[in-house]
Amino acid sequence: MNFNYDFAHLPKSALTGKPVLHFAHANGVPSLVYQPLFDKLETYFTVEYIAFLGATTGYPVDEHWQRLRQQVIDNVTAVCKKHEVAHVVGFGHSLGALSTLRAIYKQPSLFSQAVLCDPPMIQGMTSFIWHMAKQLDKLPMFDNTFMDKLSPAGISKKRRDVWDNREAAKQSFSKNKFFAKFDPRCLEAYIQHGLIECADGSFTLAIPKKNEVAIFRTNPSWYWLTPNRAPKVPVTLIIGEDSLFLKRKFPQMIHKRLKIPFKIHAGGHMFPLEYPDSVVEMALDIFDKQQL
Repeated sequence: MNFNYDFAHLPKSALTGKPVLHFAHANGVPSLVYQPLFDKLETYFTVEYIAFLGATTGYPVDEHWQRLRQQVIDNVTAVCKKHEVAHVVGFGHSLGALSTLRAIYKQPSLFSQAVLCDPPMIQGMTSFIWHMAKQLDKLPMFDNTFMDKLSPAGISKKRRDVWDNREAAKQSFSKNKFFAKFDPRCLEAYIQHGLIECADGSFTLAIPKKNEVAIFRTNPSWYWLTPNRAPKVPVTLIIGEDSLFLKRKFPQMIHKRLKIPFKIHAGGHMFPLEYPDSVVEMALDIFDKQQL
């Protein structure tokens, strides 16, 4: 794999002289948890990001993540102004990947290209079922019963979210299969940036559990209906080989319907935090090819 990239075709920041990459994170995982990825990306890019997607004043979690898409658009617009560039390279994971893709469809001029890791772009009949489930969940008798079963919301709402100190949190995470395969650097970054100290000295999630649950419950579910066209800028997906999305053939459906290609990387849905170095290497190679 080539490591001598110059990205000559990308606009350069007036502040740093490098192309600008904009990152958006997964649900419940603040952007600084991805610092091990940023460390490698910063050889070639100035990395900008949304610190807390889904937990920022003015951008509440809403149905189909409309305000979260707008948060990406507004943040990228501000980044372009700051660096005096016409557009950025998009990079995202899960929630951030899909929110970035939706921003590209709404305002493509802000992006030159994008690489998106395991976006939860539910397809086909599954998308329709999710959409109907959300309508039923609005009835008082159901109270989110269906989406809590269909999405990860049911697991998230039961997760522990208070610890005596960071070390206690680390011990707790070491027994949690969600974190089991995290690269040690990413796990340490989560301990440092995924938690905040409370007034009583205990620690809780930097992105509140209720926000995380709300994001899962409102996952966009229009993809049985729209869009039906390719994005106006080059986009490639990277999908975890053990991801549920791949097993359900969503990337294949997206490729057929929207002409968005995809590549496979080792790992499950959280693979960017399991294999930060090789994920960046794959992303850089895609960025290089997509700029031509």
